[in-house]
Amino acid sequence: MSLRTSSRPLRAGRRRSLTDADAVAFRAVEPPALPVLATPTTAGVPLSVWAEAHASVVSEHLHRTGAVLFRGFDEGAAALRTVVERVAGDGALDYEDGATPRSALDQGVYSSTEYPADQTIEMHNEGCYSWKWPRVLGFACAVAPTTGGQTPLADSRAVLRRVPGDLAGRLEREGVRYVRNYTPGVGIAWQDALGCGEQGLADYAERTHTEVTRVGDDHLRTVALRPAVARHPESGAWVWFNQATSFHVSTVGEDLAEEMVRQLGHDRLPKTTEAGDGTRFTTDELTSIRAAFAAETTTFDWQRGDVLLVDNMLVAHGRAPFTGDREIRVAMAGGWDWSGPRTRRTRTENDGEAVR
Repeated sequence: MSLRTSSRPLRAGRRRSLTDADAVAFRAVEPPALPVLATPTTAGVPLSVWAEAHASVVSEHLHRTGAVLFRGFDEGAAALRTVVERVAGDGALDYEDGATPRSALDQGVYSSTEYPADQTIEMHNEGCYSWKWPRVLGFACAVAPTTGGQTPLADSRAVLRRVPGDLAGRLEREGVRYVRNYTPGVGIAWQDALGCGEQGLADYAERTHTEVTRVGDDHLRTVALRPAVARHPESGAWVWFNQATSFHVSTVGEDLAEEMVRQLGHDRLPKTTEAGDGTRFTTDELTSIRAAFAAETTTFDWQRGDVLLVDNMLVAHGRAPFTGDREIRVAMAGGWDWSGPRTRRTRTENDGEAVR
């Protein structure tokens, strides 16, 4: 999908200065899709300073649409952390409880997930398998890929509506279990993922509401039971907010997943998911969830200097395969945890008549 925009900005008016609200125009993408495109109305608008002055304007768009793409600003990727912090209203978060490899580039700024260029990263909401997760995500393009490498987006409200009702209802009641097995030479070392040593495991378990089991001298297992849906605090919308598919072993592909199960067994898989009652997901269930994401996914091509803000509850993201060099930086802020959002709907709300 190319970013064609309507000629009529969502916010209109005469620009008075480079930091006035009207120095940046927000335009809806045509056909209606994610993200909203924000561009300067004249040269020289400092994105980081403008975002600090008008964070509420950006938040308004985020809470309504879920994603805003800033394009054409001189600061480019250098503005990432400042913009994320100003819009979230607090400092950038460290990357904790990591399930994928990435590198720290600066304080609060990380590389995007370091998977091989020919692989797809499935749609997911960042960190929802953890007890604590970011409300605001920021991505910035320092080097655009030659081809591909898009960061696809999907509206989590629409995904929830597309997941079959019986499956969505069951996971809403039971939640999703995220199972990780740490063994030598397979996946991320548990000390790096959990951010502690042996003496810190009990504190980690209590702090993150996670079951931690020392299976053997060379085998540590964690099991985290989390909700599958949540209610967005500002909009009141119910969203599909879990990684039932992207955390599941099948995300590596059917053939490789079967080989991993054959060699390691289910009890030693680096990571996978189950329904909250411990039953394994069927192929049909996983397929239906992936189909819901596919039906709602839109993409855009990165340009050098782009800064993308995402409401992590309203919008899921992924990564397409690419060629050439690609450097997408990531920053996260607005930490929240599962003690905050509502995770059960009333019968009326299930029928689509949520009380606002």
